[in-house]
Amino acid sequence: MYEWNEPYEDAYLKERIVEISAAQQRLDAKGQLLCSTYEQLWLPAVNSLPDVSYIGQERYSAPYGSFGPLVNHPFHGALAFTPRPGADLPPVLRTSQTWNPAGAALDVAGRTLKVEVGDVAITFTGVNVHRKPHELLRDINREMVRAETGAYLWRIEPVPAPICILHLYPEGDVPCLSNAHTRADVTGYALLTDRPYQHTLVYAGLAAHKTSIESLWASLIRGKAGASMRGVSLVADGDVKLLATALPDFGVVHAGILVRKALPGQWEATDDCAYALVFDPGVNVETELQTLTVKRLQESLAFPIPDEWARTVWAYALDAGYVGRLETGGDCRAGVRIDLTKDWQTLVNNLLEQDILKI
Repeated sequence: MYEWNEPYEDAYLKERIVEISAAQQRLDAKGQLLCSTYEQLWLPAVNSLPDVSYIGQERYSAPYGSFGPLVNHPFHGALAFTPRPGADLPPVLRTSQTWNPAGAALDVAGRTLKVEVGDVAITFTGVNVHRKPHELLRDINREMVRAETGAYLWRIEPVPAPICILHLYPEGDVPCLSNAHTRADVTGYALLTDRPYQHTLVYAGLAAHKTSIESLWASLIRGKAGASMRGVSLVADGDVKLLATALPDFGVVHAGILVRKALPGQWEATDDCAYALVFDPGVNVETELQTLTVKRLQESLAFPIPDEWARTVWAYALDAGYVGRLETGGDCRAGVRIDLTKDWQTLVNNLLEQDILKI
């Protein structure tokens, strides 16, 4: 985990930005465009363009123009693109944008990064401030290129912030739930990590556009591993409920996807388990888990479990594997899976016989 104690800069990268910008301007005067044979800063890469054929001697041809080497090239693999008159060009080759080296101020406490170039200010929120500096620089620049900002970052300077903001993910690594069509930021989650290749979803809080929320929900209600988080596929444990609230100030929807077995009062006799989840930030997590577990047992077992047994039943059930902890994060502070296939009656009877529990 990286700690920002001083600015990070890549002086060599700044030289490259200036050098490549100058080469691009020289080609602009000739009606040409600077390209590259591979991914290079903001330049179009030939291997990602459509219908390009290699001719030989570093020359390429396409129905919309030709690519050739430069005499005074700024880097190995630099190419000059000459468009064919009247041809329909790929979008990335239609305009030549001026790019300038830029620095950024990083608010570590607020996890925001602000880039200023001339009269333009660009702010990134939710930045993972604990990533290695060169990785953060690379990821920010990819977003700058995607948004066609005309600024390329070479320096990041941390700035002191008087106000400490509490974040759902202190490390700044906000997960995403995704399927083949879309993705959404995860505000909280509860997972049963029983298999390394596939996890069981109990709860996911999502922030995204309505269509993305509905697409992800549709993937989960099919009962198949149609969604994933952090590279691991997810399958919901049974019926899935969706609760959504519009956030008009942000233009997104905040939704909660929750399996029915985790909803109080929704347990059914055919269910093999129940879940207890803690969301309230103002409570003691362990105490609340004990209370919620007993309430779920009172709902599902055929014999009574008094409230005063909560701590003892919790401790022995956890030790015996009748209750298993879930992996949680974000706004879900903790959670457990209560295995209802276990012999709870024998467990309670043994505790009563040993006078550990008293009526």
